[in-house]
Amino acid sequence: MSYLELEYLRELGKTKFPARDLLEKVSHETNLRLCDLPFAEIASAALDEKWTRDPFDRLIVANAKANGFAWLVTADEKIQMHYPRTVW
Repeated sequence: MSYLELEYLRELGKTKFPARDLLEKVSHETNLRLCDLPFAEIASAALDEKWTRDPFDRLIVANAKANGFAWLVTADEKIQMHYPRTVW
């Protein structure tokens, strides 16, 4: 979902680079990767995220939680308030 949101933000003019380019660069330069959990498992976990109406935020946080409370890279202050394992 983060991957899709990056592209959505580019389409809105909030970022400059396509999501594919960003993922390639980040993957090449760091150990970050996209999670491969099944989407149905993440969507099910997102049902418990009642703190926001934003489906992107719900799925992004649910994905991190479903992946053993993994670290989540985000500048989103609302996510940072509701998910303690954020890094930016």
